[in-house]
Amino acid sequence: MPPTLSSPEPGRKKPLVGLFILTFLLSGCAIATPFRDNPEARAQAGPAIAAITEAQLGADRAARNRFWEGTRRVEQALMQQPGFLGYSIRREILGDRAWTMTVWQSEADLVRFVQSGVHREAIGIGRPALVSGRFARVPLAPGERSLSWARALEAIENGRNLYE
Repeated sequence: MPPTLSSPEPGRKKPLVGLFILTFLLSGCAIATPFRDNPEARAQAGPAIAAITEAQLGADRAARNRFWEGTRRVEQALMQQPGFLGYSIRREILGDRAWTMTVWQSEADLVRFVQSGVHREAIGIGRPALVSGRFARVPLAPGERSLSWARALEAIENGRNLYE
């Protein structure tokens, strides 16, 4: 007789219990890309600004796929953006939240990027996947080029809702 959940083979753990425990442990975990800097801007030593966004994604798989496609398009275009210094992307392993962190030489460079065609297109593609979103901007000291994710998440907690 094949093993069941109520009567596993001797010495064998219930497979669904292990899967449940693994899911529970990973549910709050997130992974992030290493911070990728713009090699063309490494010598820039003045102050900078970090822009952090948090996206809470809905359950619609097709909309989520479009969100990530828009994110990939932006990621591919970042190095060509004026004033761009670097970025990292973070997402929950088994959750619905994603974060981006981009660093810019100035507020004007950041605003120019937010208004750019590639960013506006990504927003249009990805918006149907969003349940909610927040953002924060963090001024960086001269020569500082990135934030730890702990500092970025703290800024998001004190940031603004994208729909305000």
